[in-house]
Amino acid sequence: MAETSRPAAVQLSEIGAYLGPGTKANGKLLFEGTTTIEGEIEGEILVHGNVTIGEHATITGKIVATSALIRGKVTADIQADKKIEIQPPGVVIGDVVTQSLVIGDGAILEGHCSMRKEKEGKVFPLLRQEATATNPEGASS
Repeated sequence: MAETSRPAAVQLSEIGAYLGPGTKANGKLLFEGTTTIEGEIEGEILVHGNVTIGEHATITGKIVATSALIRGKVTADIQADKKIEIQPPGVVIGDVVTQSLVIGDGAILEGHCSMRKEKEGKVFPLLRQEATATNPEGASS
């Protein structure tokens, strides 16, 4: 029975913040951990964790998060460090910047997409390529 209690406690801690249907907010919102938004938000949303925009949610403003799952309507730019997923009936009207982008069949993205790797991913391969290019020349000289 102790094992049954532990997963339930973990699930409760994973719920994080929840703004339900009928919720309306204006301004800059900051969340720690997993966040689900089902209401209407006008302003900037900053999430140190994963954010889910529900089917009936309407967001007008920038979203910055670790990862984002969009099922509602977002009229703004979205920046996610790891992943942005747009699933039907999700609509995003704005630019997206992320490492990984998934657009489900029937979802809509109207905007530009920039795919970026982690900072380490950008630096180390360039250094390795330069080292590889230098070694063959040095070996043949």
